[in-house]
Amino acid sequence: MKSRGRTIRPRGRPRRGFTLIENLMAAVVLGVVVLAVGLAVSASQKASFEGQKAILASMAADDLMSELRAVAYDDLPLHDGLFQAVGEITTLAGAAYPETYWPIGRRVSVADAQIQEEGLGAYVDGRLVTVTVFDEVRDIISLETFFPEPAS
Repeated sequence: MKSRGRTIRPRGRPRRGFTLIENLMAAVVLGVVVLAVGLAVSASQKASFEGQKAILASMAADDLMSELRAVAYDDLPLHDGLFQAVGEITTLAGAAYPETYWPIGRRVSVADAQIQEEGLGAYVDGRLVTVTVFDEVRDIISLETFFPEPAS
């Protein structure tokens, strides 16, 4: 019913619409949902970046180990202590790596070692070469290879 420009409600019928408290509760729920989605996206981006670093680290370690395999046995100790800082990776010849390798660095350790061949009961002299790839916080991957001493 209308009376002089105003709407008149019949008695006993509740008002329709949201109260202030209902609006505030809806805003809080919406805010919590948006925050949760934002945190989930952030966590997934961090996990993706860590996965990318692990793949790059594995490739960089394998590349350096391959280069060291081509070095003469007597020259291996010259590379002991080789350190390439994060973002400054180069080949042994000095060629720079692509920009995608910016979050990692690597180091080399060469040590004289002796291993026992249990099946034969013989000892083999050689050098244990370790290539470690790291980021600014931690070591990501470490590869070890034993280079036997060549026969005279």
